[in-house]
Parts: sequence; C-alpha cells; structure tokens
Amino acid sequence: MENGNEWDKISKTKSSVVMLVIIMVNQLFAIQKIYAVEKNDVKVAYREFLSEKNLLWTNRYTTDEGIKFRLEDLNKDDKQELLIYDEYGSNATGQLAVYAYINRKVKYIASYPLWKVTFYRNKVGFVYSEIYRDGYEKSYQVYNGKKIKQKYTCQGFYDDSMKKTVETYYDSKGNKISKKTVKNQIRKLKKNGKKLTISEGANNMYLNNKDNWDKYILLKK
Repeated sequence: MENGNEWDKISKTKSSVVMLVIIMVNQLFAIQKIYAVEKNDVKVAYREFLSEKNLLWTNRYTTDEGIKFRLEDLNKDDKQELLIYDEYGSNATGQLAVYAYINRKVKYIASYPLWKVTFYRNKVGFVYSEIYRDGYEKSYQVYNGKKIKQKYTCQGFYDDSMKKTVETYYDSKGNKISKKTVKNQIRKLKKNGKKLTISEGANNMYLNNKDNWDKYILLKK
C-alpha cells in the first residue's frame, strides 16, 4: 500500500508539472501574439503618417517633395522609431527628424539640421550630431524611448586658415567640462553601438512613396 501511495504522489506531481508547463507555454504564446499585434500597429501608424499630404515639423509644415524615411530601433527596446528626412526643411542640407510610436500615436521627438547624425543603436540610445556654420557644434545625446536628452556639447571655431583655434566642452547644464572627461564618458555611451550615420542627401534612406512603404514598412493588402 505504501508503494501505491508513493506512486500516486509521484503521478500527481508529474501531472502538476505538466499542467504548469502548458500554462506557461500558453502565456508565452499570448504575449508573443500581443507583441506581434503591437508591432503591426506601429507599422500601420507609421505608414499612415507618411501618407499624409503634409508632415508636421514641430511648429511648421513642409511639402511632401524631397521626403525620405527609414525605420530603426534606436535604443534596442524592440520598438522601431521613424526617421524622416526633408530635403527642404532647413537651411543646411536638409532636416532629419525622429518620431516614435507612444501611447498609440506617432509623436515628434527631435530634429537635426542635416550635416551629420550618427545613431549608435545601443541600449542607451546614443546619438551624435554635428552642425557647421560660423564655427561648429558637436552634440552628444541619449534616447530613452520617449525623449532625447542632452549629455554634452562641444563648440569650436576656426581661424582664417580653417584650423581649429578654440574648442570648449559643456555638460547638460551648460557648465564647462574637460575634454578628457567628456571623451571618457562618450566611450562608455558608445559601448556595443551599431552605427548608423545619415548625412547630406540621406542616401541610405528611402523615398517617400507607396512602393517603399510596401517594401520597408508594411505591405498593404
């Protein structure tokens, strides 16, 4: 009888383990299904946004002409951001803007006059950008999935022979900081980054048209 009772206990334990595994597998499938739906919602929203007659750049509109786009996960959270290049959106060589899908809406995050912008696509969402006018400004930022935040800036000037004469680094509060300190911090921010550089002409982005929406965002049936 004792052996029979022990066998019953073992059988019940095995049954419980099997049931637990089944429940966990079902939950995993349910989570994956929800995630797949969310990813599809993001792509649908981006496609609709790009198909609008006018695109909103902070407080002004621009025409559809000269628009390019690209989807990228900028901070390795498995959620893609929408990059939009506007050839006529700046007095530089165009304007590059970042949009994200937040609370079921496409929201503007930031924009850059396009000389050079590099996204490192790592967990801290490190972004490096350059602006050249009378002098130059280098910007070092991080993206957390909702906002792009300033970490450091560098301002520099040239002499008549176009050699650098002054280069000053600042923290996020505008306080001067040593170049060595900034370089050490930037090295950490770049860690495990997969670089994507977008510069004049945005040649690694896609023209804003239906064929490219089908190919690079979502095939509309």
